[in-house]
Amino acid sequence: MKKIMWLCNTPLPEIQSELGVKMRNEGWLQGISDQLRKREDIELHYVFPQGKSRRLFKKCVNNICFWGFYSNVGNGYELSQDRKRTIGKVIKEISPDIIHIFGTEFAHSLECVQAAPVRMKLIVSTQGLVSELAKVYTKKIPVMEQVLRASHSVSLLEEKYEFYRRGINERAILKEAPNVIGRTAWDKQCVKKLNPDCRYFYCSETMRGAFYEGKWNIDNIRRHSIYISQANYPIKGFHVFIKALGEVMKCFPDTRVYVAGRNVLQQTGSEYGRYINKLMEKYEVKNSIKFLGLIPAEKVRERLLNVHITVMPSLLENSPNSIGEALILGTPVVAACVGGVPSLVRNEKEALLYSNHSARQLAECINRVFSNDNLARMLSYNGCRRAAKLYDRDANLEQLLEIYDALIRRNKL
Repeated sequence: MKKIMWLCNTPLPEIQSELGVKMRNEGWLQGISDQLRKREDIELHYVFPQGKSRRLFKKCVNNICFWGFYSNVGNGYELSQDRKRTIGKVIKEISPDIIHIFGTEFAHSLECVQAAPVRMKLIVSTQGLVSELAKVYTKKIPVMEQVLRASHSVSLLEEKYEFYRRGINERAILKEAPNVIGRTAWDKQCVKKLNPDCRYFYCSETMRGAFYEGKWNIDNIRRHSIYISQANYPIKGFHVFIKALGEVMKCFPDTRVYVAGRNVLQQTGSEYGRYINKLMEKYEVKNSIKFLGLIPAEKVRERLLNVHITVMPSLLENSPNSIGEALILGTPVVAACVGGVPSLVRNEKEALLYSNHSARQLAECINRVFSNDNLARMLSYNGCRRAAKLYDRDANLEQLLEIYDALIRRNKL
C-alpha cells in the first residue's frame, strides 16, 4: 500500500459545500483523483487550505482522506509559521511515501517544501507559473488603463505586482524541489533555468470525466458561435478577443459568444471589468456576448458540442484545460501561440494558432473556420486524434504511478 499525500490549492467538489467554497473544478485534480481513489494499492490523502474553521478539517469520503488546514492569508504569498507547523503535523500523522504538491503559486506550497522531513519524497507539479505570468499580465492594455483605479479597487498594475510577489515564493519552491512534473517544452525550459539539477518528469493531464463522452458534429451546432472558458482577469486575454470580435462581426454579424467562469462585469471593484465594459461598448459587441458564470463540467461539454469553435486568447498559458476539453470532444480550436500551447497542438493541424497577441490575426483565424466547413472538420478530426494520445486516462495514470514508484525506489536506496 502506497501512501500518497497531495497538497492542493482547493478542495474537490464533493466537500466544497461543507467548507463554504463556491463551485470550483480543477480539471486535472478531479480527473486523476477519480482514478487513484479506485486503486486498492493507493491510500490517497488530499491536503488543502480552508478558511472556515481554525481546527484541522479531516474527513474520509469516497476512498480519499481530506485534510483542510486553516489558512486565511488573503494575498497568497505571505508565509505563516503557524500554517507551516500545521502542515508539518499533517505530514507526520500521514507519514506519506510521496508528497505531491500541485501548483507553486501560493505560500503554503513553499511551507510544505520547508516542512517536509525528507526532501526526496517531494515532487512538484507545475501549473501556470505565475512568475512568468507576471511578465505579461497587462500586455496589450494601455498604460493609462493599467494605473486607473476607483477608491475601493485595485489597479491592474497593482494586480500585476501581486503576481510578481507570488512569483518570489514560486521561484523558491522550484529552486528547492528535487523532483518536478511538467507537461510542455515551455515549462521544462522554465524549470530547468531555475533548477538545472532537479529531476524533471513528463506526465500529461487527465481531464474531467464528462469530456470523454460526446463528439462534435458541424451539422448539430449553432453556427458562428464561440466558447471561451474564462475572462475574469487580464491574463485570459479577453481584451484582445473583444477587439478581434469587432472585426469578425463585420463579416459575421450574427456571431454569438459564450463566456464561462466568473463574470468579470459583476466582480466588485474590478478595474479589468470596467475596462472590458468600455471595450465592448467601443466595438459594439456587448449584445453578442453572454456570460454563463460558473457552470459544471456537463454544461461546459454541452456548450462545446453546440458551438462552432472555442477560442483561447490568453496572454500566456502552460497547458490550458480549455484546449484539452475541446480537443477530446472535437470542437475546433483557435488559440494564442504562447507558452506551452505549441506542445499540445500543431498550427494548421489540430488548431489554428495566432502570434504576438494580435487581435487582427485572431479575427482572421476565426473567420477562416466560420467560412470553411472542411477546415472545421479537419481541425475536429485531428484534434480528437491528438487528444486520444495526450489525455488517455489509463496511460496518464500509469505514467504517474511509474513516477511515484521511481521516487519510492530511490528513497529506499
